[in-house]
Amino acid sequence: MAKRPVARVLPESRLPQLDRVFDYAIPDGMDAPVGCRVKVPIGRSAKLHTGFVVEKPEATDFAGELSPLDQVLSPVSVLTEEILATATALAKRQAGGVADVLRLAVPPRAVRVEKKWLEAPREDPEPPSSPAAPEALSAAEWERLSRRGEKTVWHLTHGVSGSTPQGYLDVAALATAHLAHQRSVVMVVPDWRDISLLEDALRHHVPEDHLVVFSSDLTPSEQYSRHLRCLEGRPLVVLGSRHAVYAPVSSLGAIVVVSDGDDAHREPLAPYPHTRDVALIRAEQTGCSVVLASWTPSIEAIRFVEMGYFTETGSTVSSRPRVFPTRLALHGREDPAPGRLPSAAFAAAKDALRTGPVLVQVFRAGFAPGLVCTDCGARARCSECGGPLAHSGAGAPASCAWCQHLHARFQCAECRGVTMRPSGQGVGRTVTELGKAFPGVQVVRADGEHRLATVPAKPALIVATRGAEPVAEGGYHAALLLDGAAMLQRSSLNVLHETLSGWEWALSLLAQNAVAYLTDIDGPVATACAAGTGMALLADELRERTSLRLPPAVRIAAIDGPAAVVEEIIREVSSHEGLDSLGRSRIEGTAVREIIRMPYRIAPQVAEMLRAAVVKDALSGRRGARLRVRMDDTRALDQLADGAL
Repeated sequence: MAKRPVARVLPESRLPQLDRVFDYAIPDGMDAPVGCRVKVPIGRSAKLHTGFVVEKPEATDFAGELSPLDQVLSPVSVLTEEILATATALAKRQAGGVADVLRLAVPPRAVRVEKKWLEAPREDPEPPSSPAAPEALSAAEWERLSRRGEKTVWHLTHGVSGSTPQGYLDVAALATAHLAHQRSVVMVVPDWRDISLLEDALRHHVPEDHLVVFSSDLTPSEQYSRHLRCLEGRPLVVLGSRHAVYAPVSSLGAIVVVSDGDDAHREPLAPYPHTRDVALIRAEQTGCSVVLASWTPSIEAIRFVEMGYFTETGSTVSSRPRVFPTRLALHGREDPAPGRLPSAAFAAAKDALRTGPVLVQVFRAGFAPGLVCTDCGARARCSECGGPLAHSGAGAPASCAWCQHLHARFQCAECRGVTMRPSGQGVGRTVTELGKAFPGVQVVRADGEHRLATVPAKPALIVATRGAEPVAEGGYHAALLLDGAAMLQRSSLNVLHETLSGWEWALSLLAQNAVAYLTDIDGPVATACAAGTGMALLADELRERTSLRLPPAVRIAAIDGPAAVVEEIIREVSSHEGLDSLGRSRIEGTAVREIIRMPYRIAPQVAEMLRAAVVKDALSGRRGARLRVRMDDTRALDQLADGAL
């Protein structure tokens, strides 16, 4: 009897022990193309699992009789060879599973959407013509940016045109240039606001049939529909947040990662990859360009430039607004708290409000970041869980930031005091105070609860938390950058970059000849912001991190699990020269977290050993906390530093 053809299947399973391929016989008359979804029996119970056909080999190495495929769920090859290769390489780098990566890259199937897509006629619309180079770039720099195979750190231009940041208009022009040469472009941005702004810029240049947008509010069916559009073979411009980096487009010319230093580019699901790393792996697979575009390059981007791995480009003419640092102002002897608006900033805002909107950037969300005892100043804590108390709004009762328990009555654990006072100013309290300081002026709040992408060009105070600033039509006429000291006092490895990038984004939204006032801070960081030399400050930090052997000079891994299991793993990986531990902390119950660091040259071998340990732990049958590995997640260092563990 003739042998049946073989399908090699990778199950869609989160179980580490199933993260490998299995061979199945293809029944007579069944068509199972590579990349399609199938159902297959696994284990002695023959429980059915979905999976992808990843290969159809000539023969199998399995000595016994192969089980047959149960069902082909879809004839569409939703998993391309290139995305599979990227997922495989990424899983090895992150000590994770290929199936976990594919869960991020390939959305769930929607039957009706797929049927409609299969029946729809296919057209091949004309690509747009190549745009002119942005005024801020030389012809040579624009030609290099538009060429395939380059790796570039791009310093975006400040300023606003209409209701769109000029930097986004330039990025949209780059996408159009690649599209004009029949090449696809994948553009990945941090969040919904950036998607909205960049989509508006793209729609002025890119035809509808060539644009695919993965917005944050899509339903699963809509996500699958856009995934199918990427498989059609025509050149496309794909825009979205971090999952868009896996878009299975053909003829990939460039991947543009906007603000790669933003923490939103770090995937919170296993195996916790960063958009920048996915882009670089896809570039290795396809030969496409990688462009890291931002107003403030990340520490990692600066390292790439200093290594000679990336080149950098930017505006030939400075359009950056002037920044004036101000010293702290005192209300008087009775209230020695620093004034939030020094006289110079107050006068500038008042003058700018005669003609247009003014941006007020604050660091903290909520009304008041915390409450303290009026008598002794101790932090007010929840009587139920010990969490910090805060006011969610003006006149609102105190509530716990952790368990949300309301506290109508309070008694200080230190001095038995029964009254509290606000500590610090959140965006809500700032709105209230500015409303009193600027009577008759409209005060608009923009934060996570009040989402705004744009505001009109009329006098108003726009009070926004860092990262939630809307774009004013024509640009803001002035900006007040508050809470600089609070931003820099956080226990975070990336605090300097996050602070500078927050300021630079606000500065990019100003109109021509507008000025910004930096309050609550002085010293080297304020001076660098005023002089526009933040990149030199970040380069100094990179050198300091290199001397201290901290990321990105080295790679790290956070290993969570039972103490005995973690100890065994550390003994196994410690044989590698250059690997050491940054310490162990207790997390939940009896589980511990150990953070190790290693040079790049041994990281692939260590990642392989860590993945093997995860699979071994899953097969052990042990109850309790499972072993978990996170590679290169600096948030583990932040948690270790601030004692959150």
